[in-house]
Amino acid sequence: MTVASPNASPDALTRLRIPRGEGVPRRSFFGRLLRFLVVMVVVVALVAGGTFLAQARGWLPNMDRLLEAVRPKPEVRVSIVSVETGRSADATVVATGYLKSRQQARIGARATGRIEQINVEEGSKVKAHDVLAMLEHADLDASLAAVKAMAARSRSELLEQDVEIQRTQKILERSRRSVAAKTIAAAEFEADEFQHQAAVARKISLEAAHELAEARVKEAEQLVENMFVRAPFAGTVISKDAELGESIMPGGMGEASGRGSVVTIADLDHLEVECDVKEDFISRVTAGQQSEVAVDAVPDRRYQGTVRKIIPMGDRARATVKVLVEILDVDERLFPDMSSTVYFLSSATEEQHQNEKPRIFCPNDALHTAGAERFVWIVTSDERLRKVPVEVGEEKEDRSEILSGLSGGEKVVVSLPKEFKEGMLVRTAQ
Repeated sequence: MTVASPNASPDALTRLRIPRGEGVPRRSFFGRLLRFLVVMVVVVALVAGGTFLAQARGWLPNMDRLLEAVRPKPEVRVSIVSVETGRSADATVVATGYLKSRQQARIGARATGRIEQINVEEGSKVKAHDVLAMLEHADLDASLAAVKAMAARSRSELLEQDVEIQRTQKILERSRRSVAAKTIAAAEFEADEFQHQAAVARKISLEAAHELAEARVKEAEQLVENMFVRAPFAGTVISKDAELGESIMPGGMGEASGRGSVVTIADLDHLEVECDVKEDFISRVTAGQQSEVAVDAVPDRRYQGTVRKIIPMGDRARATVKVLVEILDVDERLFPDMSSTVYFLSSATEEQHQNEKPRIFCPNDALHTAGAERFVWIVTSDERLRKVPVEVGEEKEDRSEILSGLSGGEKVVVSLPKEFKEGMLVRTAQ
């Protein structure tokens, strides 16, 4: 820029100009392109961010479900809502338990050995004294043959000694006649007499040796018999506990010490339910009392039962008494350890209840009250808690009849966690 002096004329002022383009660089094409690209990147970033936020709002519920699935689930105890007809609806006491066989045993060998033969499989029917398995016993067979030979030898020696006694007896009789006739000396007669007495004494010794040999034979036979695993009673093989070639040891506790049993058999023709009855209701149960048994695995049938025994010992921790209920009409669908429910019946006759409609019963522990409302918490098929209002009818001991709200078969919660809410994932206690 040219600076005018103070004495410059007006014409000179009009000639003053600001130089353009001299010393100031023009904006290049690439600079404008770079600025455009930066602006576009910012715009795209803003659009992408908005899209992400919009999608995130839709993912939040799924994320909550995912976090809920990985959190530890609180444990709850449940009971099944029952549907009952006939006399079981008026049962005085209801108890749950498991089927067991009157006779059930794990059968092992009486001696140590390795299994050479197994004659049964799971489900095999066996009779008392049937051979279930056999252990290797070739060495015992050889020992048995040896002692039998020794017994045979002692028997032959005993027979030989009988002949010797007869011979000395005849010699003694001749000597007695001769000494009476004074044809031989008394000393010769005494020698023949001592020889006969020695023969008789030797027979006594040989008889004792023969008895010892026979006892050893019996001992060896018993050792061989111990290699055979026999059924102590008639029943069904419900478990095969060892395989061919495995070692068996009486009282074995595992693979390190050898198997303890070969098979487990049970008498499936005589089954009973082992159930626990609360102390408050045990006075209503008597020996010989009729009952109905519902087995979870056989929902289309009720079995007839009778109280076989009330165990005279209570459980202090659970406040229960154990009761054994014998099933009178056992069929092939029943097996040990099946879950069962026992309905202890009153003296009412079956005909009085033949035409009654099914009735629904729920444990009293599962019922809750809030004001005038009665409700239960159930565990849904997807393992969530759901509150269900119900209408309650007659209450009987530890259960109540449900008039509406439940249809039977629901899992009602009898023990809620400390913190819970509608729809919460839970875990059913085993």
